[in-house]
This record gives sequence, C-alpha cells and structure tokens, in this order.
Amino acid sequence: MRLVYRVDAASAELQNNHLVIAVRGAVSSGGWDQPDLWIRRNSGPEARTLEVRFVARPPSAKEVVVQALLPISVQKTLPLPRYGTAEVEIVTETNTLVVPITRYRAPLPVPRPGSR
Repeated sequence: MRLVYRVDAASAELQNNHLVIAVRGAVSSGGWDQPDLWIRRNSGPEARTLEVRFVARPPSAKEVVVQALLPISVQKTLPLPRYGTAEVEIVTETNTLVVPITRYRAPLPVPRPGSR
C-alpha cells in the first residue's frame, strides 16, 4: 500500500456514534485498487487533529496501465474519536486536507407540490 497522489475533497461526520470519513482524490496511473484510510492514533486525549493517510495498492511493475490522473475514493466508518478531536487531516503524496468533524444532518424532506 502506498499513499495516493492527491486528495481533492473529504468529509468527516459523526453518525450513529461512529465517525464516518469519506475521501475523494486521484492516483497517478491506472491499476490502483483497494483504497483505504490508515488512521494514526492520537498521541493524547487533548489532540485536536486525527491524522489519516489515504492509501491504495499500486499496480505491479509488470502491469501495463494508462498514465493519467484517475479518480479514487473511499469511505470508512470508525469508532468515535477521543474527546477533544475536532478535525481530520487527510495526508497524501502531494498534499494534505484538513476538514472539521461535523454532525450528520439527515436531508430535509422535499415538499410535494400542492401540499402545505
């Protein structure tokens, strides 16, 4: 497993007493699979940021793959973070992205025409 090329967007939400992290990014060639998020555990209860490494399995050296930036995404559900953790830092090969941990908000119902 290696770090993916870059992270483009991410979210971290508290849902049903779990932390759900969703990440979208890009890899530098075809053939990458098994995307995952590796969690680096907080050093202490006062740590504000949870570090997450966005990784995937690269193609083998013998595989013939397209050389282009291609999308890759992953979603992972984790136990609740320690008290005081307020944000998640996504680390990739070329950039990082810090997103706040938010509470899940169910979509509002769409009113039907003619209803009050």
